[in-house]
Amino acid sequence: MRVRLLAFAFTALLPMLAFAQPKPDPAEEEDVKFEESIRNFGFLSGQAYQCLPEADRTAHDREVMKAFSGLVRLFGSDRAFFYAAAFGAGTNASIDKAKCGNHIADFRAAMKAGSRSQ
Repeated sequence: MRVRLLAFAFTALLPMLAFAQPKPDPAEEEDVKFEESIRNFGFLSGQAYQCLPEADRTAHDREVMKAFSGLVRLFGSDRAFFYAAAFGAGTNASIDKAKCGNHIADFRAAMKAGSRSQ
């Protein structure tokens, strides 16, 4: 009997507990979106790396290091690590070689946009 009463009391309190949950902080949501965009940029950088011929990869490496250094300088090592880890994932992911032109163009456009904002 006590167990049923306790279970009933608990289920009656559940809606109130759900209502009492704090609302997400808009600034925190923006941080999460920003970090996700850094990861997406890193993954795109890795995909572009896969698409390039061996002769062009050294120049691409310099661009990637430039992006990494800028992230460290502007946003700290944690966010730069997100970029680097996503770059590694992008270099190892299987990609559709037919989309290589888009990956390279998207990477270059992102780098150009980033250099304008500095």
